[in-house]
Amino acid sequence: METKTMKGSMRILFLIMLFCIQNIFAQTKPLKPEQVFGMYFDTFVKQDEHAQQKLNAYLIPFLGAENTNSIDVNNSFSDEVQNLTGIFLANLPKEKAAACKTEAEEFFDALLSNLKNTEYKIKSIKDVKIEYADKSFVTELNVDLSFPVPAKTGNLKAEDIQKMTAEDLKQYLKKEAQSFAKSTGKVTVKQIFKLYQIKKEGNVYYWNGSPQELVWKLSENYFKNLNQ
Repeated sequence: METKTMKGSMRILFLIMLFCIQNIFAQTKPLKPEQVFGMYFDTFVKQDEHAQQKLNAYLIPFLGAENTNSIDVNNSFSDEVQNLTGIFLANLPKEKAAACKTEAEEFFDALLSNLKNTEYKIKSIKDVKIEYADKSFVTELNVDLSFPVPAKTGNLKAEDIQKMTAEDLKQYLKKEAQSFAKSTGKVTVKQIFKLYQIKKEGNVYYWNGSPQELVWKLSENYFKNLNQ
């Protein structure tokens, strides 16, 4: 009886090991550069946790777990909203800031949601030789990034906001939040995203060591457009 139990346990252990080996093999499956870019885009722009898990599963076999992306995508959006809200309210008198806190949060939530809803279209892909590294290449993706924008924004100056009463400022923030939520315009900007190549067992794998740059450049273009 004990022998049968041991055999059963060994069989289960073998099946678990087989599943793990198959899973690792599946994770090391080479992907096209546009597929890898899609995972980076969905992780850092869309802040999608499932995309982050897929990206890390792809990177671990050839980069190691220490080089995966550990950002908290579940809280990063709300943290950004709170950060911008805090900066905005810090320039107001305490009573006015407290009265307008909810409306300010809703405004920045709507403003950043448009950035999060950016769409992309890959225009071209090319391999470029890295001059300082022998037989090494980087893949450059020429990408169009399109984000929604409102037809018109208030563009109040800081001194105008200071002069407004708390109630007027609340109404202004509500109106602006609705304007961003109902954005009818669209702006397209161009950006180049680089994927470094790693060759392993006859396959080519792709990675980017500074994917946050994608978001930084996109954010810069987004806010620059709003201030025009």
